[in-house]
Amino acid sequence: MFVKGILKITIVLVILATLLLLFGYFLISLIIFLIIVFLLQFFRDPSRKTPDEEGLVVAAADGRFFNGKIDIIKIVKSDDHLMSQILEKNEKGILISTYMSGLDVHVNRVPITGKIIKTQYYPGKFKLAQGDVHKENEKNLILIESKYGKVGVVQIAGFVARRIVQYVQIGDIVHTGDRLGMIRFGSRVDVIIPYKNSRLIIQEGERPKAGETIIAKMMG
Repeated sequence: MFVKGILKITIVLVILATLLLLFGYFLISLIIFLIIVFLLQFFRDPSRKTPDEEGLVVAAADGRFFNGKIDIIKIVKSDDHLMSQILEKNEKGILISTYMSGLDVHVNRVPITGKIIKTQYYPGKFKLAQGDVHKENEKNLILIESKYGKVGVVQIAGFVARRIVQYVQIGDIVHTGDRLGMIRFGSRVDVIIPYKNSRLIIQEGERPKAGETIIAKMMG
């Protein structure tokens, strides 16, 4: 499967590259064919087998290839950057951050069933999606009200990324593993869950599949 619309673009490019090849423009044709391969690789959207047990939190992003992985797990507080939008005053949360390499699937998934109660876009820079980019880079916040508490998803643009796409809207009822959005051309995704009733099931360095890999269990 592929992201909606990409196959039409690919067909047009295949026709163009073939015509150029027939007229002897071999180098240009080769470049276009390489672009087609890249597009099909980057905009793939494979099906996922999402666990259906109550209270499970699954990965919102892939981190499978090269340096893609869960590289940050830390305790955050309500007065930390952006956390006041997710956590109650004086509440603590757990932030699980996944870095996506250019070869990872960039379609993001809903970590837990609930209702979308807030979305907020924040303009910013386009630095490499490492280090202190949580504060500086362009990002998009999506807040889900689940039966176990609020869960935040923050899509963060990277050095090459220039567009964050959101598939959901405020008021939508979403289910674990649903498609949430995507970030085009390199990025990272943070999932923030309540500290008081969550048990982590993943560690830094692990390589998750979005919508499939269990990262935590939330208790009522």
